[in-house]
Amino acid sequence: MSTDASDSREPTAAALRSRVAATLDSEFPDLGGGKRVVRRVNADTGVVTLSFSCGCSDGVSADTERAIENTLVTELDVVTGITTESGCGCGSTDHSTDETGPKAPF
Repeated sequence: MSTDASDSREPTAAALRSRVAATLDSEFPDLGGGKRVVRRVNADTGVVTLSFSCGCSDGVSADTERAIENTLVTELDVVTGITTESGCGCGSTDHSTDETGPKAPF
């Protein structure tokens, strides 16, 4: 019989992050390979922040985001919802080709 106190504790952010990633890989395999990043996990509130693709691509549809949220909330009882961020910080969101002119916003 185990007396390990960790059996009754809520999962840590790192453990929850791993569970979220594993569930996403299992249920949404097309979003793997850099198309999906688990940005933040709040183990206290159960809110997971995800980023889909980088800012230089289209990401995922609103329907797909809802499906992902429904799956995570249903499959992982500690997840209460998701938020999403766009962009990966690669700097590729500036699509201007004129390197001599001013950059927006003006």
